[in-house]
Amino acid sequence: MLLDVICLSFIVALIRGGRIREFPKFRNLAFLFVSIGLQICSAIYPPAGGVLISIAYLFILLFLIFNRHYEDIRIFMVGWFLNAIAIWSNQGKMPIDIEQAKKLPYDLTPVINGTNFKHSVLTESTNLPFLTDVIYMPSIIPRVISIGDIFIMLGAFLLVQRFMNKPISLLQLREGKSYATKS
Repeated sequence: MLLDVICLSFIVALIRGGRIREFPKFRNLAFLFVSIGLQICSAIYPPAGGVLISIAYLFILLFLIFNRHYEDIRIFMVGWFLNAIAIWSNQGKMPIDIEQAKKLPYDLTPVINGTNFKHSVLTESTNLPFLTDVIYMPSIIPRVISIGDIFIMLGAFLLVQRFMNKPISLLQLREGKSYATKS
């Protein structure tokens, strides 16, 4: 989902003169790898997808909490938490507005018949529909996103800037200071 955002972020960072010299020191990376593993398992075994995705989101949140000292991770965490609330309150799947999804060049049959491991159809009985995938995003890769996804994309963009040693601080921008941080 984020590949285009991450690629665009690397291009922006390169244009800004960024280079990878040293990766940030993340704490508890094991939580991230467990989450990735659980998400792969949910794709391999869709009947348990809802449970596995819900647990995977918990592990990602733990990883983000342990690394919240980075400003961009906190923005990422807000988005991930909003998506997690939507998923946890809807039996482990992110509901998607099917009318918006019909604009996508993808086969929606697994979503409609309930066999998709990660998405379900948004209905009147959906909990917290405003947090679900309801916003059509036509480019670069067409998709239907949620409010949480917007925070995740912003957090991912800022995180890549940090990877490339050109971090941007939104807090410093708000205070009228230079956008670049030293750490």
